[in-house]
Amino acid sequence: MKTSLNSTVLSFVLASLLAFSCQGPRLRMFSSDTTPRNVKQLVDWETKVNGAGVRSNDKIALQHYEIPLEAIEKDIRADLDPQVRESVIFKKDGKDYVRWLINPEDTKWHLELKKWLDGKGLDSEPKTFFEGYYTASRSMIVVNPETGASMSLKVSTNNTGGNWKDKKQDWVDAKQIRKISDWVKSITEKMDAEHLVIQDEPFAVGIPDIDQAMIMRSLNDVPSGKHYYLPGFSALHSDVGRQIAEINGSVDPAKFWGKHYAESMGHAVAEFTAMTGVTYDSPHSQNFLIELDSKMKPTGRIVLRDFGDSYILKEFVENTQNNGMAEIWESGNVNSKRLHLAVGMLHGNQAPDWMTTTIYEQWSESFFRVFEDDFSSLTGIEVSDLQKSRFNMKYEYGYYGKNYSANNEAWLRWIEYANCLNGESKTLKGKKCIEMFTRHHKTVSCEGVVQNILLN
Repeated sequence: MKTSLNSTVLSFVLASLLAFSCQGPRLRMFSSDTTPRNVKQLVDWETKVNGAGVRSNDKIALQHYEIPLEAIEKDIRADLDPQVRESVIFKKDGKDYVRWLINPEDTKWHLELKKWLDGKGLDSEPKTFFEGYYTASRSMIVVNPETGASMSLKVSTNNTGGNWKDKKQDWVDAKQIRKISDWVKSITEKMDAEHLVIQDEPFAVGIPDIDQAMIMRSLNDVPSGKHYYLPGFSALHSDVGRQIAEINGSVDPAKFWGKHYAESMGHAVAEFTAMTGVTYDSPHSQNFLIELDSKMKPTGRIVLRDFGDSYILKEFVENTQNNGMAEIWESGNVNSKRLHLAVGMLHGNQAPDWMTTTIYEQWSESFFRVFEDDFSSLTGIEVSDLQKSRFNMKYEYGYYGKNYSANNEAWLRWIEYANCLNGESKTLKGKKCIEMFTRHHKTVSCEGVVQNILLN
């Protein structure tokens, strides 16, 4: 089926897909309620067409504990969306309280929290306020039923979706996640990253006594309806992958997603790694989403999330203003003088009917080709030097990986100027940044500066 992208034809295509409501997974239209439409679509993709775990997409009432904010530790971004903040932190008896989510599948960890509350003489009776949805993993999509403010919350649970089992969310890990999230967010706010979107985690609260935490992940502008976020595993679903390709005029989903997922991810990961020295420990498609516009056309940008599951290049991070992160990071995930990069778009999941082992290998090779071309352009490291690295990992429908030796003159120059790729004008040692590493800095227009002056 071919279709143009004009609104009339697109509406017809969506209506046609709805007509086949009894024929398996489909793109859904939703009746209006407090849950934003595009958030519901994200839930549907996450739960019904995600190889990581098929789950219910029904909205459920969620329970929580109400805990005085002063009784626990917190790490919250100052610019957190006020509606989101007020959904989680509220006033009672003149004090700030936190709604600490109870994962509806958990039968273990929240009881430890309840025991701690009882021991402190605090209210341990579960309350209800939030509405929410499962995802393919342990995170919950949570909605304020009064305002529609939406977010993702993650707490400890001994039962999860997919292949994940007992997962305690500890406070030490939460603090690491907050630190890297703020660092990466600050970089993308100062650097032009054409292909990269960050799904940051701007909020965490913790209880050191029992080493538990609750972390919030932003849904960015999905609730506003500006974009859809299509989970990578959902794009690799036989029906949905084909349907979205057809909406965009393609009868070849393998070719379509080879360009709009595999190659786009190569662009995005090159920007991410060149600016941070960070690579994924588990680079499967649960950590990547494809940004679509309001008509479900890929924008060319890939959404990266869950940075806690990462390797960091020690020497690069030590040359940024966030050099302390190298000291607090899990030692097994700190690499020195080498960059380990892998990708596993289908890792652990069944291939769609339009995929073959040959196509998957081509996708993986395309990812690395695009990555190496872009990484070379961003860092000044010769692409021929990158191409010398051979695959040291190559699994059918699994991970493809390479190790790059980060120890020659070009690599050391990129490391020396790491702070410049974080949007700064000087290296950490005070050396002026060279044009090679400042050309991707975002510029502030004169008009914008004047407007800010007038407003203030």
